[in-house]
Amino acid sequence: MKAQILILTGIMFLSCCNILYPDEKLTMRRVNYTGDELRIDGYYYCYFENTDITVVYFLFRNGILRSAGGYSRYIEDNREKEMVSYYDKYTKTDWGVFVIEGNTIQYEKWVEGPSGVSLAINRCSGYVENDTTFHITESYYSGRNETKQIDQTWHFKQFSPKPDSTNVYIK
Repeated sequence: MKAQILILTGIMFLSCCNILYPDEKLTMRRVNYTGDELRIDGYYYCYFENTDITVVYFLFRNGILRSAGGYSRYIEDNREKEMVSYYDKYTKTDWGVFVIEGNTIQYEKWVEGPSGVSLAINRCSGYVENDTTFHITESYYSGRNETKQIDQTWHFKQFSPKPDSTNVYIK
């Protein structure tokens, strides 16, 4: 009986948190990507030296960005197998949208908010160097209303089977 009351109390607390601290909404609209500035028949990865982690993003023709997690250092074939198993573990923070206009790229995705309860927005912008490389030079974090100049280089790797972009968060 006590366990049921604790579970019910926990569920009520979590639903109240969503009312009191709702997730921020994406400010960028999803727009189909019809260009050829970047290849999308694989994934993009960026190595972050300060954390020794490589982060992976998939870009889709429908303008959706999907994170495939972070991996230690370099992505080898066995890491790609982990990405396949990661597909079933996506949460709202793994989704976003991207837009390419000319040689400018922007993307926006949900990230953990400063309170740890609601989700904030991270909007990044930069430029496309060629069809397999883009650079992110600016990052805006809505949780602190903070813009930073950054230097991230994202590289392409062809990959199949690419996951599906269907999700319940972005229409």
